[in-house]
Amino acid sequence: MQRVFMIICLALSSIGITRGQNDVMLQSFYWDVPVDGENKKGLWWNNLKDKADSFKELGITALWIPAPSKGNWGIYDMGYGVYDHYDLGNYYQKGSVETRFGSRRELESMVNSMHDTANGQQRIDVYADIILNHMYASDENAEPNPVVKQYVFDEAVRHGEQHVPYPTDEIKWVIPDADAGKYQISIKGYYLDFDDSYSGNGYEVQVDFENSGFDDSYTWGHERPGGEVVRFPQSGHGIRNFIRSEDDFDTYEVVAPGGRDIVIRLFARQMTEDGWVWADQTNGYYPFQVIYEGKDITDEKLEAHTNTFYYYPQRTCDNEPHYTWNYSHFHPADHDGWLSGWGEEGEVIPRTKAYGNDLNTFDPQVRQRLKDWGTWLVEQINFDGFRLDFVWGYQESFAAAWINNLPLLNGRQRFIVSEYWGPASRIHYWYNAVTDKGAQTSVFDFPLKFTLTQMCNSGEEFDMRDLNNAGLIRNNQGYRIPASSVVTFLENHDTGKEHDKWVTQDWQLGHAYILTHKGRPCLFYPHLYAVTLLDMTDHSKEQEIPASVNDDIHDLIHIRNTYLGGKLKVLSKKGNPAPAENVSDVYVARREGNGAKEGAIIVLNNSQENKGLRVDTHTGGGFGSWEGETLVNVLNPSEKTEVDTSGRAWFEAPARGYAVFVPEKDYEPEQE
Repeated sequence: MQRVFMIICLALSSIGITRGQNDVMLQSFYWDVPVDGENKKGLWWNNLKDKADSFKELGITALWIPAPSKGNWGIYDMGYGVYDHYDLGNYYQKGSVETRFGSRRELESMVNSMHDTANGQQRIDVYADIILNHMYASDENAEPNPVVKQYVFDEAVRHGEQHVPYPTDEIKWVIPDADAGKYQISIKGYYLDFDDSYSGNGYEVQVDFENSGFDDSYTWGHERPGGEVVRFPQSGHGIRNFIRSEDDFDTYEVVAPGGRDIVIRLFARQMTEDGWVWADQTNGYYPFQVIYEGKDITDEKLEAHTNTFYYYPQRTCDNEPHYTWNYSHFHPADHDGWLSGWGEEGEVIPRTKAYGNDLNTFDPQVRQRLKDWGTWLVEQINFDGFRLDFVWGYQESFAAAWINNLPLLNGRQRFIVSEYWGPASRIHYWYNAVTDKGAQTSVFDFPLKFTLTQMCNSGEEFDMRDLNNAGLIRNNQGYRIPASSVVTFLENHDTGKEHDKWVTQDWQLGHAYILTHKGRPCLFYPHLYAVTLLDMTDHSKEQEIPASVNDDIHDLIHIRNTYLGGKLKVLSKKGNPAPAENVSDVYVARREGNGAKEGAIIVLNNSQENKGLRVDTHTGGGFGSWEGETLVNVLNPSEKTEVDTSGRAWFEAPARGYAVFVPEKDYEPEQE
């Protein structure tokens, strides 16, 4: 039976009574949500629409939905492989009309159902996931890319500085319409580590010179007699080899029949204890010389092809632009362009080819196209805000400009939350840089996420004092961010697909924290619906979510909406806690109320047995005195505690559990 919560709405402005802290988001998807691949049918928009009423009854105020645009992998794309920004499931591309999540019509219907306030329903805002860093494409989008050819032949050196190679496996080297005869193709490597054994500097070369395609057959090139040219035994075959030093190179011969392209593919590999495996593709390999019948044709005939040309079907609506993308829109975009690496400690990396084709957000045309797309999504689909993916992949000035360009909603900027996965120092710097440019954005509290994961998973080994300044809101290292700009969470689609980041037990502790504390909590769909998590790369690793997680979330949303809304003070730190030896296991905080209620005491117990603390309930800072009052545990109303005349009281929680105490006069039973 779906619970209906009694949320007292004594919104009588004349007496200053306000509603509770009604601000709970839901990430309404997870990695690899169900799809009907056989029938090319997305299921997710309809699934969310069907749950609109239950979301509203639960107290969800906003949905973060998947990236809605057509992805390069069509019906199976989770939205992060953006191919066509304006195809929301209404054009036949990449093997299907619909996206993984459904059709554009279904998307619009779902958004409308969330916005529906008929019969007194609560409106749910809808925030779309937005990718501004990159795009993806496949072989049919290949084009000659003279910038990348020059970049590779310069071995990624620009203006005397060594930069990061273009990924070896993302270039096809082509001799178009090759004449008949013998071709000698010499391969060399760069940006390699020669300090260790050459076994890390392996590569595989495949050559198709008969339009045969590529196969899985291979031979070992290092078994040849030293210095001899190796002839390819057949078209499409692979040869495995190593570059042993900076001066080393290998030469291969093919005999082309003529009138067909010669296509060369290279892959960085390495020999390990596990065998011949993939290596970092920034290990650079390229055909530095091509000789045809004794003549060097490298400059004249050899082309570097990249999958950077995008073209779309004719649009059916006048408000959908019909432009194309090409290599000039992606890094390196010109002959002065270059690529950087992943940086250090989460620094901004606007020139890094981290995913797909890295958009050149320094280019005015690229910036304008992306800004126009944001405006179009608002005006056509009526999104209330956005979650910005991978914001450390582009410069802060562009992020601010994109946000500031959005149409206002009721005279105010739409809600934006940005994913900056990094340490507190980097998130804090990025947040300030964007804010200083006049844009408002919230950020996800990744530091808090990983602290809460340790608390849930580590049992009594976790020291509860580590919660005192955990995360961004109460950071005491100089990286504090206002609570109004912080989104807290316990799991998301990225951490949920990687088993080493999962919460694997005692979810109730993490949810008790984010749903009672400051910041805007963002729940995770699998936690509500007991969806088993699977590791993306190893499906033998899985994590079941017990039904009790759903029960805790229901209880805690009721508590948040009914009792809480103001500032917070950690009493297990500043409330003269006793006995002192319990503070490593028990965390106690007082949260201010919402005008209608006086607030609550939150207790988290990390121990394997019932445990508590005696603390001062009133420690200044504007908190009212509860001397002589009786406080009741909302989750177990038969459990009460008395505040003595000095303002102290004993607060206890069950083993590996939580409790929430409120003044008895404020207690309001939850209706089933």
